[in-house]
Amino acid sequence: MTVTGAWPGVIGQLASVTLEELDAIAALQTRTDRKYVLRPETWALALASLEAAPRVLDIDGRRTFRYESTYYDTPDLDSYRMAARRRPLRYKVRTRHYIDVGTMAIEVKLRSRTGETVKHREWLTPGAARCGGPRLPAEAQRFVASFPETADAVGRLAETLTTAYERATLLTSDARVTVDAHVRGRDNHGREAGFGDLLIVEVKASARAGAVDRALWSVGVRPARVSKYCTALAALRPDLPSHRWARTLRRHLEAPQAAFAGRVPDGSVAGGDVAGRVEVS
Repeated sequence: MTVTGAWPGVIGQLASVTLEELDAIAALQTRTDRKYVLRPETWALALASLEAAPRVLDIDGRRTFRYESTYYDTPDLDSYRMAARRRPLRYKVRTRHYIDVGTMAIEVKLRSRTGETVKHREWLTPGAARCGGPRLPAEAQRFVASFPETADAVGRLAETLTTAYERATLLTSDARVTVDAHVRGRDNHGREAGFGDLLIVEVKASARAGAVDRALWSVGVRPARVSKYCTALAALRPDLPSHRWARTLRRHLEAPQAAFAGRVPDGSVAGGDVAGRVEVS
């Protein structure tokens, strides 16, 4: 691949792919996900080793997009605890706000016994997602209730954590790859924890490792156990079972700090120093 430089500069050098093309080639609502946590310069090095350069999603000249995802869980945090205990069948329910596009969707992610993730999405009417207070709005409740795995929990689901990040989406010959920067999570008490300047790279493909996986392995980066919802909530709630994400929490999560209110447009936090990450390697 001929593009060079640090990751933010690499984005501008890649050929583009439209959303319609991306969805036609690699919608991947049913998939196996492999996630990696790494520094931007390491990611740029791995990309440079690929034989063929990926294409990057481009919408009206924009190649990175701001997201906010609000996760809904029961009072007993059933969704979190099922993931922490590695239950073979589990779910996540969230609304996702595409800030730069101005749209919002309700999503239900279901995990099968074979380890595949199946994501179901329905677009919400503008403004609908803000009509339910801490509970799911009626429009979203109807969608969530349509799945046997989540139907019984609908009436108990309430906002638990909101994550914010900036995403670039790449298309390779064998995968759809998302690259998230400035990843932070905020709980209902206004406390926040995040990944600082690290990237979360997610390879969404078939069960077989692809070119991006092999490129990351070649520079010493291995898949990490990381969930934006679960790791952020575990960092903010040390009373919760979190052994599954212990390594990620120890190496990559910042100490909890003040919430999103001081965020500036580039994703950093205004006012005061950012809390140090614990034992980052």
